[in-house]
Amino acid sequence: MGTITWVGIVVIVAIAAFIIGGFVTKKQFKQDKLEQQVEQANNALEQYRQDVADHLASTSKLVSKMKDNYEQLLNHVDETNKLLLADKKQHASEPFFSKETTEQLQASLQERQSDRSSADAQPADYVVGTSGLFEGNNPASKQQKVS
Repeated sequence: MGTITWVGIVVIVAIAAFIIGGFVTKKQFKQDKLEQQVEQANNALEQYRQDVADHLASTSKLVSKMKDNYEQLLNHVDETNKLLLADKKQHASEPFFSKETTEQLQASLQERQSDRSSADAQPADYVVGTSGLFEGNNPASKQQKVS
């Protein structure tokens, strides 16, 4: 075989190697891009999991705090209720008015009942003497009497 044949074979092999290398390189680039995308997706998934875990931990703390606040509120209401009931029992024996005021009110009620002994009695007038139109010193009332 001659030199030209060897040179032709080397050129053909070189062209075939170039074409095969191009395909392999393209596949390698595609595979590298896919690996990068997989890595990014895994990182995003891990970040999402961490965010969810943080959110659940925060929610757990808030629920625990809300539970504590609710328990404090219930304790406060129970204490207030006990104080009010104890205060009510303590003041039940004490009169609302003083002894003198109670006596005056009872005397006043007895006077009113004696004044209204019959069912046909008119309502009591609490003004002493004459007043208003019934006073008689009013010039308008004199004019009405004249006419």
